Formats: sequence, structure tokens, C-alpha cells
Amino acid sequence: MARLINYMINSVCLLGSAGGRNAGDAALISGIMGAIDLRLQRKLLYRIPTPFPQFVKKTYLDNQVEAINIMPWTGSLKLFGLPTLKAIKQSDLSLVFDAVLFDRSLYNPMFNFLSSLSFLLPAAKKAGRKVGLFNCGIGPITTKMGEKMLKRVCDSCDFITIREAGSAEILKRIGVSEDRYIVTADAALNAPAVGEEELARIFREIGLDPRQDILAINVNKYLDTWTNHGKAKLDVKAFLDILAGAIDQLNLSVQPPILLVSTYHGDIPITMELQKRLRVPQKVVVVDNKRYDHYQIKGILSKVSLLFAMRLHALILASSTGTPIAGLVYKPKVKHYFEQLGIVEACTTFADFNSEHLSQFLLENWNNRHATREILAREIPLLQKKAMIAADCVAELDALTT
Repeated sequence: MARLINYMINSVCLLGSAGGRNAGDAALISGIMGAIDLRLQRKLLYRIPTPFPQFVKKTYLDNQVEAINIMPWTGSLKLFGLPTLKAIKQSDLSLVFDAVLFDRSLYNPMFNFLSSLSFLLPAAKKAGRKVGLFNCGIGPITTKMGEKMLKRVCDSCDFITIREAGSAEILKRIGVSEDRYIVTADAALNAPAVGEEELARIFREIGLDPRQDILAINVNKYLDTWTNHGKAKLDVKAFLDILAGAIDQLNLSVQPPILLVSTYHGDIPITMELQKRLRVPQKVVVVDNKRYDHYQIKGILSKVSLLFAMRLHALILASSTGTPIAGLVYKPKVKHYFEQLGIVEACTTFADFNSEHLSQFLLENWNNRHATREILAREIPLLQKKAMIAADCVAELDALTT
């Protein structure tokens, strides 16, 4: 007698940042939906809580999506509220993604999602739904209440995949058994990019030749506020003075066109200020994710010769195309990514943040870019394969046979 197959998972609620302001978050959502649909060999319905429903509707045209409005007038404080609760109860599976499991400003649901998720995920389980962590970054967790909430989240999960070993250390510390989680890689590694024809149009638009060597730079507004480097915290002026000075010094040795890339709306002002401070003769161009979406940003980064960046997903979008990267560690997750790639020497910290050191660091990475590209050609496919493990976990939950 033939076996009847009942497909259990037809809808997924994606729980993370989905406001459209961050190209990294947008790329993660693309990578997750693409991976799951590929593994399950069909298009699922994805419910995505978002403060900007139109962003979801216009961005993910190749997927089946339902935007869940979580603006305050819907009774929501970001994820905390009735719309998200209803969405997870309606969905067969709820997935937490990105690096939203930390305990900074723990009781502020407009900034911190951990407290909201520690309520929502047990509610999903009580409603008989499945729950998972999809290639999450975890931490920092510095408080007892943060540990308690994170443990409550993990206890609700049918599977846990985390994107780096640093997250595993936190799970061990709070008492999550090693057989409960798998260390994988970031879902944005498998996010799509635009094609060559579209890229050619964009580079004509911004006035750069993609056949040239181009140095790309990405900064973020958080500066060193997440780090403990034993020195006084930098203000914007001090930060920009040091970085602009380093780039000006680098220009004495090499003079590639400079592309300043902002992947978050809130980083655009500091990026524009950096452009004003540079005193180099070659072309300096700014691109941002207000003008270009994450598909286009990934394509743009695929054509540069080196990206020096702070934002993790700027680094991931570039390196996933084979572009050499160098990083400034503003959070541990940045260093963890370089460790995964086996190129930890290609990142620097705020402990060494001065113009002389930084210019030398940039020059070394510029000169080593071809060797870095060879390493990425070997390591990125391995990480992309690991990133798909989370979708395999979804597939394992999916088919029930009778």
C-alpha cells in the first residue's frame, strides 16, 4: 500500500528585524526563504512582522509573503503585541533569525527582542506550533535575567542552529546541552544578487568602472559603544578624524577610487561626513541602501577589490561573492566571522584604533587581497553549505508519513 504524505509546514513566521532599513536584515530574509523553499521544493507562505509592510511586499516578489503590520496603532511594541502573537499561532513554524538574542536594554521592546521572544515562543509551543532558531547570532548576555529569558527561548525550540562558535559558548554557559544545537553559518551567505546587466547600469550611474581596483569602506554609527577596549569612548568627530587620516595616509601608497557603502539608513549621515573629510585626489563615491536594495548592494560589493567594514552583513555580502574583506571589530560577531573564514588577522580592534596603525592595516590588507580572495574561494562554499543546515532542519520537521 502506498504511503500517504502529509506536508506539515506550509507557513512560516519570521521573527527578527524586518524594517527595511538594514540591507543585512533584508538579505537574511531572502537567504532564509530561498534556502527553505529550495530544500522543501515548494514555495511556502512567510508571515513577516514589520513596521513597514510595503517594504516586505515590494522587496520579496519572488516569494510568497504576508506582511504583518506591527506599527504602534496595531497594538504592537515592535514584536511584542497581538499581531505577532496571532501570526505565530497561525503559522506552522516560527523562526527567529539574525542577532536579536542579547540582553542590552532588556526591558525595552522597541530595542530588545529577547524579552518579547521569551513570551512569544512559549506561546507558539502552547498552540502546538513548531519553533526554531535559524542560524542565529547570540549575545552578548551579561545579566541573570537575560540568561533566564534566553534559556526559556531555547527550551521552546524544536531545533537550534547558530552561526558561530561564540554563540555556542553562551548556550553552554546557560545550560543548553550541546546535542541541542548545531553551529552553522549566516543565512545571508546564500542571499541572491542582481545580474551583470543591472550591475553595469549601476556602475554607469555612480560613475565608477568595475574593471578598476576599487577600495570600499563601510562604517556604522555605533562606533565603539559595544566594545570594552580600556580607553575613553570615541565621539563621531574623533572617530572620523582617525579614519579619514588613515585613508589619507594610505593614499600616499595606493590611490584606488573609493566607494563608501552604507548598508543601514542610520549610518548614512556618518558616511556622508566621512566623505567630506577625505582629502584625496581620486574619486570618492557614496552608495546606500535607501537608493539601492540588498540585491543591488551585494552585486556592487562583488565588483570591488577590497571592503573594509564594520557592519557584519556588509562583510558577509561582499565575501560571499569572493570579494576580499578587512574588518573593524565593533562587536564580537565581526571577529567571529573572520575566525570562521580563517583570516582573523584581517580584522582590527578599537584598542589599536589610530591613524598610523589603521593606514598600515589597510595597506597590508590591500596588498594581501589576492591571497585573501584565494582563501575565500575555498572557504565561502563550505560556509554556504553549512548555512543550508538550518533549512535541512526545517525539512526534517516538514514531512510526516503515515
